[in-house]
Amino acid sequence: MTDNPKQLLVLNEEDEQTILHQMREFRGIGTTLESALGALILGQYFGWRVLKLLHNPATYRRYEKALGIEFKNVCPEITEMGKKKSIGYAITEKLGSFWAVVMGKRKVPEKGMIANKEEVNKAVDQIDKEDKK
Repeated sequence: MTDNPKQLLVLNEEDEQTILHQMREFRGIGTTLESALGALILGQYFGWRVLKLLHNPATYRRYEKALGIEFKNVCPEITEMGKKKSIGYAITEKLGSFWAVVMGKRKVPEKGMIANKEEVNKAVDQIDKEDKK
């Protein structure tokens, strides 16, 4: 679990064996396993907080179950790349309320249209104005 871009996954032997076992024994729709593996790679590269922002809670749990792991145990909380690249994470930082955003208590209108940090600031300023009304 590092910011080392030269290594795709960083797993201890036990976690790797658990994931391999889960892959061998997997019963279900193949795209679920495929997506779970992709989430693991993204989680290690960007951090599990980014995964929490990308997936609803049911999907997040489904992927953990498919792999037989908890993302918090095999992925860093957030990486430098996650801080740099994730607009969603930048929004939570600016709002100062990661869990409120994850749980849907703080909504960001048209969040999918936000493309850079300047737009994050504008969106959060608008949210703050509406909250004060």
